[in-house]
Formats: sequence, C-alpha cells, structure tokens
Amino acid sequence: MPYTPFANRLKKMARHYDKWARRQELEAYRIYDADLDEFPITIDRYADQLYVAVYERRGETWTEDDFQDRKLAYRDVIMDVLDVGRDQVFFKLRQRQSGTSQYEKLSVAQREFTVVENGLGFIVNLTDYLDTGFFPDHRQTRMMVAKRVQEIEDAVVLNLFSYTCSFTVYAAAAGAKRVDSLDLSNTYLEWGERNLALNEIEPGNHRFIRADAVPWLKKHDIANYDVIILDPPTFSNSKMMRDTLDTQRDHVELLNRSLNLLKPGGQLYFITNYRKFKLDEARVRGAASIKEITKQTLPPDYRKRNLHRCWLLIGA
Repeated sequence: MPYTPFANRLKKMARHYDKWARRQELEAYRIYDADLDEFPITIDRYADQLYVAVYERRGETWTEDDFQDRKLAYRDVIMDVLDVGRDQVFFKLRQRQSGTSQYEKLSVAQREFTVVENGLGFIVNLTDYLDTGFFPDHRQTRMMVAKRVQEIEDAVVLNLFSYTCSFTVYAAAAGAKRVDSLDLSNTYLEWGERNLALNEIEPGNHRFIRADAVPWLKKHDIANYDVIILDPPTFSNSKMMRDTLDTQRDHVELLNRSLNLLKPGGQLYFITNYRKFKLDEARVRGAASIKEITKQTLPPDYRKRNLHRCWLLIGA
C-alpha cells in the first residue's frame, strides 16, 4: 500500500496543529485523527513523544505479524515526516476491548514523563498500558469544571471513576475546598496523588477513595457536592468489582444515585465513550435540566466527532 497520501496529510496536519498547540501552550494533543480512511490510525503528541494507535477495523482479525508489518511501515513514514527518532514513537494496537483490558498492565518499561496543559502538569506513560494516563480529548470539559469551581466559594467536587485524576487536578487548582476522587484501582489513585503533588497542590481535604462506584453510591445519599464528574467505562468486569458494569444498562442508576449527592443548582458532567449510547432521559430523576453538550466538549484537534459524548445535568 503506497503511503505517500498519508505522508502528505501527516505533514500538513502536524504543521498546523504544532503551531496551534504552541499558541495554546499545550503539550498533549492530536496531530493525525484517521483523517484518511485508508490509513485508520491516530497520532497524539505528548511533548516530544508520539503515541500511535493502530485500529483493527470491523471484520478484520490481525495476527501479530500483520500488526508488526503495519507498525514498521507507519513508523518509517512518521520518523521521516516528523523528524523524530525510533525511541520517540510508541505504538499500540487498538482492538475491541472487554472488561478492564484497556487498563491492564502490558509491560514494565515504566517510562514516565510529564506534559503541560493550561499551565498544569500531568504524568503520562506511553509504554505500560493501552491508555496513557491522560486523555487530551477531555481538555474542554476539564476547563468547564475548573470554571464552575472558580464560581463557587468552597466548592466540593466528586470525581467518579477518576482514573489518574486529571479532573481532580483541575478542580483543586481552581480552588475547590475538597475533591473526592473515587476509583477501584490503587495504581491510578496513587498516580492521581502524584499528579496533585506535581502541581504543588497540598493534599489538604482532598480524598482518594478506593471503592466500587455503584456500592459506594448506594451507601451515600447526602447532597453535599457542587460538581460531580461521572465518566464510567463502557463495560467492566474487573475481578475487584462486585458485579459487572455496563454503562448503557446501568447509566440510569448511576445518574440517579449521583444526582442524590448533588446540591440544588449543582452541575453533573456525564461522559461516555460508547458511540452507540442512548440516554434514557425519561427515567432520570432529580435533575432540573439535562442538556447534551458534546459539541462544546470536543477540542478542535479531534476531527472525528464521535469520540465521546457529554451531558450536563443540573441538580434539582
């Protein structure tokens, strides 16, 4: 397969978005977003490193040799066009995921480094997991959360399925009195604590809670949060969980129980990466309003508009 069209498009996109990111003071952003159908990969820049996701398309089943052949061909083009070394380009094969496989450890290279977004630092790892520890596509939503926190005196924030706590860092840096970050993984909660320390944010009242979200929500019903971020995985059958989690099946319960903890007028940001997701709005209780804000949350460097969906719910 001739790679000249890909090389030409990559050169054009990199020139444009590298310049754009410098103006925005961003070190984590997307350069190539599967812009050409015959080259279905994405390339994200994390400072001077590149994270390349190669997608196995519907109906395809690749062997390891297939992946290696594609990887080598793409790497040669990327190194030439972007003038980077072999050790600056990291590849991952993205297949249909089940359970928590996207969070499972793939290697022990432990090559961590930091990137800056809007003046805040975040630890990333391009080698050890399928995901990097930081999602640039949530950039706009993080800024929305920070802006809301700044408007509230002594804001209290709940970050459910907090992963490495990037929303927590934004909220804490914006002046939140307390941020409760809840996740089932000690690894990611500790990562979140290190992200806070990296930004010289004192732990103070901020809490890192290792818990299964659904049982935890069932035990709590005091409406004391001003802002809630709810970003569950599409599906999870982690051994650490009491039951499986299916966002399509379980989103009404997750939303209703989260709304029970939201102050009147508070804001709940519900995010999902499930492209076929359908919100059962009629069964959602306790919201004064529900509005899809997906368009406002998609950054300009992500041209594929079906990356995630987001709703803003206001507490009744």
